[in-house]
Amino acid sequence: MEPLERRILEILQHHRGRDQAITVSDLQRLVPISTRKIRATIATLVTERRVPIASTVHPPYGFFLITTAEEAKECLAQYWSRVEEVAKRAKILADVVHDQFGINTQLELNFDAEAR
Repeated sequence: MEPLERRILEILQHHRGRDQAITVSDLQRLVPISTRKIRATIATLVTERRVPIASTVHPPYGFFLITTAEEAKECLAQYWSRVEEVAKRAKILADVVHDQFGINTQLELNFDAEAR
């Protein structure tokens, strides 16, 4: 594990559960790097290190370690909703691009290849 990953994980150990979420700006005060790098590191912790980290769009906002099945379901529902919205936008844009430029695109999603 990279030092930055380790440091952010150490901080998140004190933020277990939705009610203990830490904002990205508070994380940035503790780890003085860009919010983009913090978010990318958290994504790596989830996708490569398989750490159950969630973010919440309801107060208190921020990141936290998932501690209950309810928190896990809420986080996953939020992610799948985002996927649905992005897929809808991509499909509409693909139709517009086809109509305006004659370019065809193939939708190809392979979640299982990276999930393991």
